[in-house]
Amino acid sequence: MNTKSITVAAIALTAIAGAANAQELTTNGGFETGDLSGWDTSFLTGGQTFGLTGDSASGAFAAELFNPDAPSGGVVKQANIGIGVVNPGDEIQISFKAKGNFLIGGVLFAEFFSEIDGGGTSATEILSGGPLFVAPEQDYQMFSFTTFAGPDVSGGVTLQFNAGTGAASGSLALAFIDDVSVVRIPAPGALAVLGLGGVAAIRRRR
Repeated sequence: MNTKSITVAAIALTAIAGAANAQELTTNGGFETGDLSGWDTSFLTGGQTFGLTGDSASGAFAAELFNPDAPSGGVVKQANIGIGVVNPGDEIQISFKAKGNFLIGGVLFAEFFSEIDGGGTSATEILSGGPLFVAPEQDYQMFSFTTFAGPDVSGGVTLQFNAGTGAASGSLALAFIDDVSVVRIPAPGALAVLGLGGVAAIRRRR
């Protein structure tokens, strides 16, 4: 096998290794358990609610996050997921579907945190860099992001949705969320080792 063929084989093996080692981290991301298991709703206050709806993007259920309190943030999370699984620098692929109504300054944020065991974060990111542009209530829209775990993920990672309102009277945020996925892809260094191992095996078979 020539050098070019070995290089192609290494790239292919690395891609295969990445796909094989990809891991879904969310619990009940599609709400198909018929409840809110896997979701931390402890940060909701006042009139803010998070519940199931039959108005789904797929399957039987989705979630409805409602915040009529101005000004405030209605926060729900897939919190501290992937402890012992996610490593620093791992690629994280995040996707979900959303729609909603947002009046007088109401917005929806998706935020990603690399958590430190015992408290604090080693990295934080507002996905898309600001509020999500969410389609009108009748249309679900797919959102997809690729990011990376921070330097300390001893407390796992967290995906947070924040339905925020402004200070003006009548501000509200109503978001429908479905098909939430947080997938861990091993860090490139780990994949390179797997790829090189595959090339060594190819060489041994020559």
